[in-house]
Amino acid sequence: MAKDRASGARSANRVTGAQVAREANVDPAVVSKLLQNNSSVRVSRETRRRVMDAVDRLGYRPNYAAQRLRSSKIGAIGLVIPDFRNPTFAEIVHGAERVSHDRGISLFVSSSAESVSTMDLVVDLVASDRVDALLVAGGSSNETSRINEYLVDRDVSFLFLNRQTRGTKRSLFLDDEFAIGLAVDHLAGLGHEQFAAITGLSSMETGWRRRQGLITALERAGLPCRPGYVVESDYSFAGGQAAFAKIWGLRDLPTALVVSEFAMGIGALLAARAAGVSVPGDLSIAVFNNLEIASYLTPTVTTVGLQLSALGAEGVELLVDRPPGEGINQTVSKPAELFIRDSTGRPPAVARRPHRTGSGHGAD
Repeated sequence: MAKDRASGARSANRVTGAQVAREANVDPAVVSKLLQNNSSVRVSRETRRRVMDAVDRLGYRPNYAAQRLRSSKIGAIGLVIPDFRNPTFAEIVHGAERVSHDRGISLFVSSSAESVSTMDLVVDLVASDRVDALLVAGGSSNETSRINEYLVDRDVSFLFLNRQTRGTKRSLFLDDEFAIGLAVDHLAGLGHEQFAAITGLSSMETGWRRRQGLITALERAGLPCRPGYVVESDYSFAGGQAAFAKIWGLRDLPTALVVSEFAMGIGALLAARAAGVSVPGDLSIAVFNNLEIASYLTPTVTTVGLQLSALGAEGVELLVDRPPGEGINQTVSKPAELFIRDSTGRPPAVARRPHRTGSGHGAD
């Protein structure tokens, strides 16, 4: 119990390096250099033991972030992503990791798992003093606004990745509207007129933006966006499967399907196979995010490459090179690209088109 009370007192009043120095009877500079593994410090084994014992007894945690801020350098960046299991976010991490390594910066990647909100994770990272700046690639529109306000109030250097919520001060984003237009234009160019789409949830910025981009691209091509043919789901394999089941239960079946996230797209492809749907014979499918595995699936999958690695890489560069208080509102320098593979083709002849009959299959 006494130990718990002592721990609580320490958390309420942060232990300083000077206190550790007094406890160990050494100069404060010795404590600082020892904990930073500074090779210039020369102390006996006994002195080193006294310092480390004092650190343990007092529960001292060096404020590395404050030290680096005093030197005007970013030494560690925290990257918050929604889910480690989603391969899409691995591309963002890869780009951020590459540039961080080149610049001698530590990168700490955290996932806002089901039990932890993005906001809570950001608060924990700021409180930990282990990072000097944050890249935030997750969270709903509402959370993005709250995180922005929280970080601005605390003068923490940050950058949102692909978040454009109104009022955000610093954001680097992908051109989702242009990207989804590439998929629609490709399918329309093959002769498709009956479209369906699986998008992210409207509460998520990317879900809303890609849905709006889809509608704009269809209008530009002179094609309808029919009620019930755009189904929202979460960015997961299961989400894609569930959304496909809804679409393939409609009375008038589409010939083209655009899926605005890779894991959802693979889920939809699996659901199509389970339902006996030929891809691309009955249905052409184009998917967001050009991951390497798209070339190893059967059929190989037509994708729109969103330059996710560039998003992570340029995000780190902006955090390091631009002043912390400067507003940032820009698009990734590399535009999206279309990668045509076997999952898209010309629409089937009318005589071969599957058609639902009877009740219970209308648009939802």
